[in-house]
Amino acid sequence: MDKAYVAILSVAFLFLLHYLVGRAAVGGEGKRLPPSPLAIPFIGHLHLVKTPFHSALTRLAARHGPVFSMRMGHRRAVVVSSPECAKACFTEHDQTFANRPHFPSIRLVSFDGAMLSVSSYGPYWRNLRRVAAVQLLSAHRVACMSSFISAEVRAMVRRMSRAAAAAPDGAARIQLKRRLFEVSLSVLMETIAQTKTSRTEANADTDMSPEAHEFKQIIDELVPYLGMANRWDYLPVLRWFDVFGVRNKILDAVSRRDAFLRRLIDGERRRLDEGSESEIKSMIAVLLTMQKSEPEVYTDTVIIALCAVSASSVLLH
Repeated sequence: MDKAYVAILSVAFLFLLHYLVGRAAVGGEGKRLPPSPLAIPFIGHLHLVKTPFHSALTRLAARHGPVFSMRMGHRRAVVVSSPECAKACFTEHDQTFANRPHFPSIRLVSFDGAMLSVSSYGPYWRNLRRVAAVQLLSAHRVACMSSFISAEVRAMVRRMSRAAAAAPDGAARIQLKRRLFEVSLSVLMETIAQTKTSRTEANADTDMSPEAHEFKQIIDELVPYLGMANRWDYLPVLRWFDVFGVRNKILDAVSRRDAFLRRLIDGERRRLDEGSESEIKSMIAVLLTMQKSEPEVYTDTVIIALCAVSASSVLLH
């Protein structure tokens, strides 16, 4: 009986502490939050995060309305499920919703928010967006890279032809989706830095260049620790004690990613210094040219951040 009494008091104390902390946080900011489901102390609504997540949110919206709040560990979120409210968020109040939350794992990966995809709206973000749109991904630059695209596609077709010729009855099953993904990533890596190592076309099993394959392996290790699936971002106690070694795993993959991209940058810098610049500049070559005129703006970190987000966009989509 005494144990049950102590347990009840402990639970009541946790709920009271959770309520007081929540009231202090909301009152200190002077904001009123939309209605919310019943939260568990310190965990919040993480117990409601079930797959498929959109179905869980649909059930909550039916119960609490088209706009309701949730607490994911120590972080608060507002869920908007009606088209009218979503339209207002992205039109009338678009600047208010322009920034993304800087989760601890994202900070480790994005040079503390220096990447274009996660940087806060402002002069820095506008400059990176201008550089990406005008200097790196413009229609003219894409047209200039058409020769690389054509060469990679022709090489892919030759490898598929060899695979078909070597197969019984002169026919082979081809996973076209995988091959198109691999050739797209290889083309992108070639546009980032024209440092592709030699690759024999006799290897008919892959259309991925060694650089693209190395970068894909690094990103594949990072993805599981980013986003909603990582409760390390929502529960500080997991982060403080580095439960499951998430921090070390992220830092290890990030260090290998940065070393890989720095190797590409050093290769492009050597070519520029030696005067062996080609008519078609790679992304890194363009950024290094801009670095000479504005070294304090286009640092190596900024160059790595732009290249990393460009290459990662293909892998994550």
